[in-house]
Amino acid sequence: MKKYLFKEIFDGNERLFNQTVIVDKEKIIWVGHSDCEEAKSFAECKTIDRLDKFAMPGLIDCHVHIASIDKEPKCAIEWAETTIKALDNLKKLMSAGVVACRDLGSCEGVTVGISKAQKTGSLKDAPKLISAGRAVVATGGHGYSIGVECDGVDEFIKGVRLVIKDGADIVKVMMSGGVNSPGEELGPPEVNQNEIEAAVKEAHARGRKVAVHAHGNTAIKRSVLAGVDSIEHGVFNSEDVIELMLERGTWLVPTLSAPYYATEEGIRQQPDNPDHKKSKAVVEKHNKATFKAFSMGVPLASGTDAGCPFNPYDKAFYELVLLHNIGIDTASVLQIATKNGAELLELDELGMIAKGKDATFITLDKSPFEDFEAVEGPKEVWIKGNRTV
Repeated sequence: MKKYLFKEIFDGNERLFNQTVIVDKEKIIWVGHSDCEEAKSFAECKTIDRLDKFAMPGLIDCHVHIASIDKEPKCAIEWAETTIKALDNLKKLMSAGVVACRDLGSCEGVTVGISKAQKTGSLKDAPKLISAGRAVVATGGHGYSIGVECDGVDEFIKGVRLVIKDGADIVKVMMSGGVNSPGEELGPPEVNQNEIEAAVKEAHARGRKVAVHAHGNTAIKRSVLAGVDSIEHGVFNSEDVIELMLERGTWLVPTLSAPYYATEEGIRQQPDNPDHKKSKAVVEKHNKATFKAFSMGVPLASGTDAGCPFNPYDKAFYELVLLHNIGIDTASVLQIATKNGAELLELDELGMIAKGKDATFITLDKSPFEDFEAVEGPKEVWIKGNRTV
């Protein structure tokens, strides 16, 4: 057994001081104040002194793309290269403090194969990977390069069945265009009400949750009415739809990093690209809609959309900074990025520093309760009791 000593931790629920964490093999078997009598009973354990560190559960990124999404590999050589890059991207996420992630779309569903390899023990010392494989999309719709193209109720049902046949852990549906897609509204809907309802019913019947890409208000509303489990992005959300989300228990994964990097880094690298300037115009609306959802009580989980243009894997922690910058308090941001993500992804072993959970956590040099910029600093990453970074 090992005994970890911390000056301060966030356990997934609250900030605690002077804590001892006892780990037996891969699991936490006890957590409590270091000065209590029970803590002293573990005197014979190997002591790992981290009294100069702040500890918290590892980050859970509920929206990434670790493999190619814009250029489909054409041959075995390119597929091998894509897979190796995807594995490297997992390592970059881990260096940012991510211990589990959900991939929501890849060419030909290649990330399902990576997830399968991990489940059989072939991929170790990497963030736990939940994969949607191919997304389910309208013909020619947003993200068709990483999707199964469908039209009509029957095809959407079949699309769901196909990705589940591939081995998808979750079903991803592309409900709307992007923020710059042409249409009658910003983020126009691309999937009809009866199509998304059929897809959700089929996915749920087969034990899979449904996450939807939805920027525009109509697409968000259709999705919530259909019973999807999470809205990804939710840029043009409105108060009435947020109330509906709260009523239906729909999660929001806002991915604030996506427009942030598309505008900040996109404009820097491509100053004449009009799409980046259009994206910048919606950032404030996205921030306000996200904070409104949070303040009204909609459950939020953290996701970066890392892998999209200009959106880096090794800066995944910056999503926490962006959530904090829009007005969400420190404890809530840390919970959104850890415990909430574990709940949404149904990873019961993660998300908290608590008895019975995996000994999977990260340490920071300073407390984010004192200086939130600490989340951007150096990190130690411990997965199942072993230090990986």
